[in-house]
Amino acid sequence: MRTAAHPKRAILVATDFSKPGKLVVPYAFKFALALNLRLTILHVVKVPPGIEHWSPGARRTLQSLKTKALLELGRIVRFANENGLMADHKLLVGIPQDTILEVAHSPDVAFIAMGTHGKTGLDRLRLGSVAESTVRQAPCPVLTIGASVTSHTSINPRRLSISRLLVATDFSAASKAALSAAVVLAKRLNARGVLVHAAKPSGSLQADPLRVDELSRRRYAGRLQKIISASPADEVITDKRVIIGNPVEVILDQAKHEKADLIVVGTHGRRGMKRLTLGGVAEAMVRRATCPVFIVKTGARKPFEITNSTKRSPPRSSTD
Repeated sequence: MRTAAHPKRAILVATDFSKPGKLVVPYAFKFALALNLRLTILHVVKVPPGIEHWSPGARRTLQSLKTKALLELGRIVRFANENGLMADHKLLVGIPQDTILEVAHSPDVAFIAMGTHGKTGLDRLRLGSVAESTVRQAPCPVLTIGASVTSHTSINPRRLSISRLLVATDFSAASKAALSAAVVLAKRLNARGVLVHAAKPSGSLQADPLRVDELSRRRYAGRLQKIISASPADEVITDKRVIIGNPVEVILDQAKHEKADLIVVGTHGRRGMKRLTLGGVAEAMVRRATCPVFIVKTGARKPFEITNSTKRSPPRSSTD
């Protein structure tokens, strides 16, 4: 009797066993089931450089942390196996963001899934953000789950609903890649999506700036229709919207209005002043979104290809 082919590509699930780290697990399982991917569950025990000079007592503490982490990793792997998924684990020691990125450079990693604590302001600057650093530097897309996402830790991942997508675009190459990824996700998850563009207010000195904004809205609506018509997006995008306003606020507001289960957004992955100038929309989504965010970066490894296997499947029954 032949067994099913072992999925070559994997979702790299980075967890620190915190609330967000646990929230990411059922979502990663759901994506793995829909996309026929296996799972690699990664935990990094955070230690500073110079471990070779640690005292015996410090080394014993480290060993205790590793033992506890192995127990948690084993539990997650067993849960994956019970739900029909192939999974393994990695327990590493080092700086979390550096270690996650090092593992993610394997060509077998389709994308990274990780939780984020959603810190803002001084807390974020003081603690640093592993998720944001990963989004900026990852060689593949990143799925982030914030602490404010509704908990599904005990639910069967097959029953987890991801049926409404909010896809953001600024007509850049990154947005084009994000839309392509959203099309695949929508088909494999039996979902539908809304495509949104946030247009900047005109700031016009003319007598009727509102008329200028309305003309701008119509022009961008035409561009949205063109990119939908030129791709398989018309099969899954049910609505398109141009809204005048700050991109971050527009996306978050529309996600709330649509009760979106997933935001899909592109990022240029820039650093330094260029990142600040661009506004860091993707990073703001990581911090503030109340639903999972799938982030696709310009030039990053493609998580999946559009093939015949990504055609829309018939809806699953509620007893699946």
